[in-house]
Amino acid sequence: MEIETTVKIITVIFGIIGAAKVIFDLSAGSKVKLRDEYRFAKEFLRDLTQEPKLHPLAIEKGYYAVAGTASIKSKEIEYILSLENPGRCLKDYTLSRKYLEHLGENESTKIDFANKYKKPWARTWRKAAYIIIYVLGGFTAMSPFLLQQLLNSETKQVLIFSAITIPTFGFFAFDSLRSFIKIYRAESLVENQNKHTKLILVERRSA
Repeated sequence: MEIETTVKIITVIFGIIGAAKVIFDLSAGSKVKLRDEYRFAKEFLRDLTQEPKLHPLAIEKGYYAVAGTASIKSKEIEYILSLENPGRCLKDYTLSRKYLEHLGENESTKIDFANKYKKPWARTWRKAAYIIIYVLGGFTAMSPFLLQQLLNSETKQVLIFSAITIPTFGFFAFDSLRSFIKIYRAESLVENQNKHTKLILVERRSA
């Protein structure tokens, strides 16, 4: 009985780790989506260099399409596209926008943490809490299976309890992991704001 319980616990641990990897990979996008994004970005950046120049509205809409959202200002997207690894930086900024702010033109770096998250400790304790909630949520979601032998539960009872615990605590686990990833990628973006050496930017337009 103890061996069976141990095997179940190990299985759940690997399942939690595997789920974390899947969620992290999904946040980076599928291969098909990446190919479509590549084709559009290539066409849009080519259009920016052609004469006559695109209308400002078309340029703005193009930036929104590249970012995959209209919730970010076009000047913010333009700046992010000037960084090294612009594709990754844009995804990081879009995903982690809640934790970041875009600074003024006179700043040496234009992206920083929002006031609430500027101090390293403010981010560290949140990341630790999110990981703990993820692990506990994962174990709790699978608890009917883990405790089946201990509680002498029948298979029907296990399935009934699982129908409650998996959606409920599974959601908390998933949401906590997503929040951890957002902070992690926000930190990565802020720490790696290095200008691209072969950047081609359109002329700055008046608002």
